[in-house]
Amino acid sequence: MPVKKEFIDGKKNALKSLEKACREKQVDDGILPILQLINDSSHYYTSSSCAGRIVFLEIPRIGDKKGAIFLGRWHKTIDSDEIKEAAKKAKRGLLWLLAQAPIIHIVSETNKAADTMVKAAIACGFKNSGLKSLGKKIVVEICSTERLDAPIGRDGNLFCNEEYLGLLIEIANEVFEKSNEKLIRFERKLHDIWI
Repeated sequence: MPVKKEFIDGKKNALKSLEKACREKQVDDGILPILQLINDSSHYYTSSSCAGRIVFLEIPRIGDKKGAIFLGRWHKTIDSDEIKEAAKKAKRGLLWLLAQAPIIHIVSETNKAADTMVKAAIACGFKNSGLKSLGKKIVVEICSTERLDAPIGRDGNLFCNEEYLGLLIEIANEVFEKSNEKLIRFERKLHDIWI
């Protein structure tokens, strides 16, 4: 099958999946304008994305991603009361506070188009962006360096005092806010490139 047909078929399927995810409210509102810009281009389509978030997890064992339970998931800044309230749902396992930067996976029609996308992302502060795959699909991963991964308790008990919890939340909120600033810059950059 020619590369062009594979790309067109892949884009058609990805857009159907995105449309379904939007209907089911599974797409972060903050990233939709960027996804639309990318998908409106004939040279790209998005395959997955997250606008960045703050997450509070209960993990039975290190590396047990399947067994992880989301106690809290926010696409906004938070305060310590929200963590304390979420901790009440915890039962057994390690408690982790995470702040994750945005991540976007983009399939590119050509290596040249992929290079353009990576350079645009890096110019907007997404310093960890690069090629994820050059196989059947050329996949670009847009992501940043800011993040927080902090163990803060076990079996429903928070082990950090109020001051330390406040510091972690301050850092998590800063990661989230910086992520939003980068998304705004990236959206402007895409407009500049294509419009």
